Amino acid sequence: AWVEALIVKRYADRHRMPEERVCFGLIGAGGVAQALHLPHLARASNIRLKIVCDQREELVREAQAKWGIPAGVTNAAALFADPEVQAVVITTREDAQASLTIRALEAGKHVYVEKPLAETEAAILDVVQAQQKARRFVAVGFNRRFAPAYRKAREILRVCGGAKNMHYRIADPYVHGWGRGYPPGVRMLHETCHVFDALRWFAASEAVSVYCAQSRSDEESLTIRFASGCVASITSSGYATPDVPKERLEVFADGGGVTIEEFVQLRTFGRPEYSPVYRFAGHAHPDQDAGHVAAFHERGEDALYAVRRRAMEDPDAAVPYLNYLVDKGWLAALEHFAESVASGRSPENATALDALQAHRLARAAIRSRDTWEVVKL
Repeated sequence: AWVEALIVKRYADRHRMPEERVCFGLIGAGGVAQALHLPHLARASNIRLKIVCDQREELVREAQAKWGIPAGVTNAAALFADPEVQAVVITTREDAQASLTIRALEAGKHVYVEKPLAETEAAILDVVQAQQKARRFVAVGFNRRFAPAYRKAREILRVCGGAKNMHYRIADPYVHGWGRGYPPGVRMLHETCHVFDALRWFAASEAVSVYCAQSRSDEESLTIRFASGCVASITSSGYATPDVPKERLEVFADGGGVTIEEFVQLRTFGRPEYSPVYRFAGHAHPDQDAGHVAAFHERGEDALYAVRRRAMEDPDAAVPYLNYLVDKGWLAALEHFAESVASGRSPENATALDALQAHRLARAAIRSRDTWEVVKL
């Protein structure tokens, strides 16, 4: 029934008139855009992607042909000059995103920019200042705020008086995989920042101290205290094998709690008014087999373990991108942002100020890691 309902909704959405959709441009057509943003912009019900920009012309032409994008340029100035474009998605190198965001704001565009917004506090503050001057929206790609499993968990925790004690595990083959091109130790800025934002969102509070202990480069254990009194611990490892689910969250509140296994299965405790188990459909890329999408909805974590085990045992198997197996809220975050652009109402997406807080927490954690001391924020 849920599949049929989704098909009906998507059929109606796809027949929305083009002039009713928000006109977007995209800057950066590399790996992240190809895996995430291009497919989601193409399937979003309220977005019309008009123009794609990348310094590499071959990527521009490939994106145009594959996703039916009318215009392609290699110079961002041409995109900013298009009066029809209302919003820009920026997914480039970390050191280029802040300056491009500022240029987009100065051109009168709203911006959805990938995390981390920048690698320095000064660059993030420049974006905050530019946004205040331009009076446009800036959404930062902390998409976990829109993951269906996390939104349901937050609803339940609010009934229980809010999060009091949290544990987050994030583990992937970073060191021997996609992180090989980065200097040792920066995973805290580039990946664990997602966890910092998610914990702030669940706690509805700011961090006041952090302690970080390292076992080896890009593998840490952290303890965070929030102003609300909530405490959180993080186990972060870049040395996991493919069969390990990447993210797990446990939260305890007053008279209840939740556990979430990599966005596909939510278990509730102490709240009989809620189902003891919720399962969530997976995420599919158009170029990959989508059989796991329904399997996750039907069998939850058992189906997830099976897919990941298959990926480890047979590296040549036709397994979907492991980092993009589950619904972490990418599409919902973009559609909500577009809805806010159309309505003029402030979006619920993470803002440049949220990016600033996550960055400060990451820098404090690095300082604690280096000094073996608790660092206060």
